[in-house]
Amino acid sequence: MSSVVVNMLWLRPGQVGGSETYSVQLLEAISQSAKAPPIKVALTPATYEAHQFLREAFEITRHQHPPGRIGRILKENRLFSQVNSQQVTHHLGGTIPQRDNSSKIVVTIYDVQYRTYPQYFSLAKRRYLDTAIQRTLQQAETVCVISEFCAQSLENHFGYPKEKCHIIPPAFHSPTAQQTQPIDARPFLLYPAVTWPHKSHKFLITLMEQIADLELILTGAKGPAHKDVMQAIRRSSARDRITHLGHVEHQRLDSLYRQALCTVFPSQYEGFGQPIIEAMLRGCPVITSQCGALPETVGAGGITLPMDFDQWRDAIGLLAEPGQRQLWVDAGRRRAADFSYQRSAEAQVAAYEELLGR
Repeated sequence: MSSVVVNMLWLRPGQVGGSETYSVQLLEAISQSAKAPPIKVALTPATYEAHQFLREAFEITRHQHPPGRIGRILKENRLFSQVNSQQVTHHLGGTIPQRDNSSKIVVTIYDVQYRTYPQYFSLAKRRYLDTAIQRTLQQAETVCVISEFCAQSLENHFGYPKEKCHIIPPAFHSPTAQQTQPIDARPFLLYPAVTWPHKSHKFLITLMEQIADLELILTGAKGPAHKDVMQAIRRSSARDRITHLGHVEHQRLDSLYRQALCTVFPSQYEGFGQPIIEAMLRGCPVITSQCGALPETVGAGGITLPMDFDQWRDAIGLLAEPGQRQLWVDAGRRRAADFSYQRSAEAQVAAYEELLGR
């Protein structure tokens, strides 16, 4: 019988943004750890097809649930009410089901953005999250977060002591060694982000109107703000220099990182900001906002700025100078070296072993 059951029923491939990247790469890192306990993963057929390495690395159980959050919650309640109370159950989706018989519950919470920006969430969703997160913090034996910022947020908003949180940083695989590709004759800025309202795509659209001879390439799935973002592009005087590619495959994104002048990330809120480290690993300098966990993630490896057009324009101009750009390429690579599959796997496995040993 498996020692750990991992709940991945919440995952909708290509639709949930950074939490998908985090959870899938964490599981891949754990699969490479010799110290990992036996693990069973509960997932949907869609996740089974999207991430085929899971079937090779773990024991899999597939479960189809009715559409929508309610259907998924009902399925989780039925499934996890039958879990052996001696097993560790890890809910990677941020909350736990109302019925979970396991006495050893681990949960990973990514952020509590809805508390900081309630205007981006419906009243019904805010009420649901408040109830679900409070219940989760009361019942889970181990709470995992992805950054110190997340731990501090749980203490600020829910009174959960940050010292009790286990920080499990995202897992990053060192990319295949390649030379950073030369910047095209017309350099571009890259912003890989789902069009969520807090991602501030419109800030970059306005910024582009103040910078000549640069293009902006946007990647990422369609979010709730997608229609507004596309409308803002069509109305912009810089519209001929702004391209939204939508979701792109890993190999294409890798190439874009290597070719971009820099990655720009003006998000209003991040629990971590995984594209920042992805860019650094590929020799792409980064400029980010000073919001959420971004200063913690960037460290000394990139440029963090207030949401001020003049300062962003000056920073982009700085990176257009080859000598200055190389300094930030090197700084980014040093920062990215702080993150690895091994570090993340060791931290998560240690959290499992702590419960399994009780």
